[in-house]
Amino acid sequence: MPVPHFAALLLVLLSTLAATAQEPSPYSRRNTFSVFTEYSNTSSRILIGADQNRRLIAPGFTYARRLHHSRYTDWNYAIEVRPLTLIREPYYRQATTTVDGSNDWSTPPAQLQRGCVTRTIQYAGVPELGKPAYTVTFECSSRWSYAGGLSPLSQRLNFAPSHHLQPFIAANGGFLVSTHDLPVANSSRFNFTFEFGAGLELFRAHHRSIAAEYRLHHLSNAFTGTYNPGVDNQILKLTYSFGN
Repeated sequence: MPVPHFAALLLVLLSTLAATAQEPSPYSRRNTFSVFTEYSNTSSRILIGADQNRRLIAPGFTYARRLHHSRYTDWNYAIEVRPLTLIREPYYRQATTTVDGSNDWSTPPAQLQRGCVTRTIQYAGVPELGKPAYTVTFECSSRWSYAGGLSPLSQRLNFAPSHHLQPFIAANGGFLVSTHDLPVANSSRFNFTFEFGAGLELFRAHHRSIAAEYRLHHLSNAFTGTYNPGVDNQILKLTYSFGN
């Protein structure tokens, strides 16, 4: 084979190998679109939150853009949209005062409570001053609150992108706007949020996948309201993704 032909063939071969080496793995996407749902049965003091017994449900959408691909990791930036976040809150529905065996008056307190327990308090009164004994009963209930928001600071790192089962870690930051003060009265309708966690992503095809993820979620107003108790939730997140 003439030398020029051999050199040309060698150049083509090296170019092909270089291009193949630079190509992303078949289980890596440059652009990803996702739908997800998040669920937490209750809140507790995990990070810096104080309010407990808050249940959270949040469907949403995600757009992710791959920033870097290597043999070992995929690094993605994402924007998460939560158009409807549902938060179930405990509160005292009604306080009833009973005097001499009969209900004297009732009133529905407006203040949301950090903890809510149905209870009855007895007061002895002062008979010599004409003040009879009475009891006050607090009835505990719950209600659903609505919020919507955006998490524009999402980062995600997938490991072993050449495998159809990939572990990953993720974190994001954003905000939620609610129809009334959350998580208690005189806090704020605008709250900041951040989450971080880890999970597994299973690719059912080269560009379609499902993922299960555990996250720690925090919500608070960063002291922009009169009260700032904060809420911490442990969240299970399920995601379906597709892209190219």
